[in-house]
Amino acid sequence: MGKMFVYLLWCAAVIGLYLTSGVFAYSPFADAGRAGAARGYYGPTHK
Repeated sequence: MGKMFVYLLWCAAVIGLYLTSGVFAYSPFADAGRAGAARGYYGPTHK
């Protein structure tokens, strides 16, 4: 039961981070420009 709970927490964290990256329009794999966000964090700009 404990391992299942930890796995569910891990899944929730991964989904949460995925949704958060969508909100801020940040992709670590984007080569070209990123989708413009009206506000907030744009991520690293170096290669």
